[in-house]
Amino acid sequence: MRIKPFEYHAAENLKDALEHLAGYGGETKVLAGGTDLILAMKEARSAPARIMSLHRVRELDYVKKEDGHIRIGALAKHADLAASPVLKESFPILCDAVRSIGSWQIRNVATIGGNLCTASPAADSAPALLALDARARVVDSSGEKEISLHRFFKGPGQTALEPTQLLKEVVIPRPKGPSSGCFLKLMRKKAVDLALVNVAFYAETDSTRSKLVRIAIALGGVAPTPIRASEAEAGLVDLDFDEASRKIQEAAKLAAQACRPISDIRATAEYRRTMVELFVGRAGEKTLNALFKSGAR
Repeated sequence: MRIKPFEYHAAENLKDALEHLAGYGGETKVLAGGTDLILAMKEARSAPARIMSLHRVRELDYVKKEDGHIRIGALAKHADLAASPVLKESFPILCDAVRSIGSWQIRNVATIGGNLCTASPAADSAPALLALDARARVVDSSGEKEISLHRFFKGPGQTALEPTQLLKEVVIPRPKGPSSGCFLKLMRKKAVDLALVNVAFYAETDSTRSKLVRIAIALGGVAPTPIRASEAEAGLVDLDFDEASRKIQEAAKLAAQACRPISDIRATAEYRRTMVELFVGRAGEKTLNALFKSGAR
């Protein structure tokens, strides 16, 4: 299908982008990698009057350690994140998540900011980032602020961004103690596909490696937005490894109860709940085993 005509602006830098949004934000769509927006325009699901491209805004393409955090620029590409030494060292769970997005061609152009701002309930980067307590740093011409990622998502295709705002970066606190995580994705086929269900399980121990001081379980594809299964998490915190291992399946059942899936052409709601329970149990066991092998006890 032919794309309808639109006005085009290629921002030279972040300041230029924000000035453009200040004047035309209400009628402008932001183009990052374009893997979602261009398809939506071809299918007539979106027909913006203006498009602003961020391809020249190199200052938003980075991964860096800073002040006890890891900061990921909104224009960092999935392929670069999957291979990032910084992320491999601190958060390999995020490398695994972005590696599952699309094909290698898509990962070479699609960005972390675009994946989050598209706000798909099944976005693969979102559960991993939710489990890591990531925050979205949002900017407009008047200043910057941070929003916890669970408040950033408002519904399918909806975020907390105002028309004049951009997602500048994602900020993740570095773990204080030994940590490990596991990301699992269920698809209908082994090639490129959206997730029917995706699960991120993340755990940190205390400095003695004997007790779990933080557990995070995040789910995608099973609610209007990616979610955390807080009740399931609470049942595993402050336990030693033997106790936590015995309660993994109980936590998995609680996680399945936290879901609000729909039935559609791809899967039924009941099937999605069943797979959440299976995947949370499997991811939890893998995470605890990885911590145990690393020296936790």
